[in-house]
Amino acid sequence: MTVGKIEKRYDWGNFTFPTNRREEVQGLVDGYIGEGKRRDRGANTYGQSHGWESGALLAWTDGRPECWLSFNGDSCDLIPPVLKLEFLRGLRGLGAKCTRADYAIDVPRALVTMDMVHAAAAAAQVVGFRRYFPKRVVSNMLTGELEQDEADFGRRGRDGSGRYFRWYDKGLESEGEIDCIRGEVETSAETADVWFNIICEADDLSEFERILGKIVCGSIDFMDKSGAHGHVDRYERVGWYQRIIDLVGEAVITVARVQPTLERSVEYVKRVTPIIFARLARVVDDAGMCGEELVVDLVRKLLHVGFGKLDSRGAPPPLDCRIDLMRVLEMEVT
Repeated sequence: MTVGKIEKRYDWGNFTFPTNRREEVQGLVDGYIGEGKRRDRGANTYGQSHGWESGALLAWTDGRPECWLSFNGDSCDLIPPVLKLEFLRGLRGLGAKCTRADYAIDVPRALVTMDMVHAAAAAAQVVGFRRYFPKRVVSNMLTGELEQDEADFGRRGRDGSGRYFRWYDKGLESEGEIDCIRGEVETSAETADVWFNIICEADDLSEFERILGKIVCGSIDFMDKSGAHGHVDRYERVGWYQRIIDLVGEAVITVARVQPTLERSVEYVKRVTPIIFARLARVVDDAGMCGEELVVDLVRKLLHVGFGKLDSRGAPPPLDCRIDLMRVLEMEVT
């Protein structure tokens, strides 16, 4: 890697589409990474799937309104940078909603080392995250040789903020194939979809890559807070990160959390709980008791517990109830 040159990467994308566009989505992916094949099992929470050798997956369930595409890092690497923007625009044209996207920068060791990142975290210089999880795996205690060197910030999934950041030694991870320090942000939920639509508006490859880099650098910051006495406006960015910002730039976006609609909440309950309750009932049946009666009784008790919690908290933010309630309650459980 050229000293001072920072490479920008689009590294992962998960999307949902209207289920009636599934064959078009499959055809689009085939055109960029080659043909896949039907699998004999589902993926994620879906009952059926189609897969590609690189690890990409397209999954669906008959009767569900959406299908799901997971386009992993190895699949992203099969598409040349000059065609990646075109591919993402093609997905958007088929009605894609992005639910996860990973963006990364590969930084030369002349600009940053993992010791710098760990030291900044230990000194509470990280801005944008509270949780820091260091991962330093020693492969040989006699020599101190490292097998993994990583610093993770934030949380994944439902408990996260829509951003999960990690710095890691890519040289160790790739066994010397890519010698750099990688900074990678995993975006999810509304944050992922907002950024997806922004990058699809890039005019050309150069702007596309500039946006990728700015997303990464705008997702975390490192500030020297000593002497500021809590005044944010007096913080000064640490030198090594300022040099990266000077080369890449930064972009920050705030995405408000969306209150789930009642319909989405009911869909989630219908998708997740049937198997859990069925397993519980089977165990109780095998023990010689009536599992169905026990599960029904359990649901009643859970409702009473829920009512008590709602009452103790006062008036909670209401779910969006602007729907056909009877249609929701009568929806087919799949």
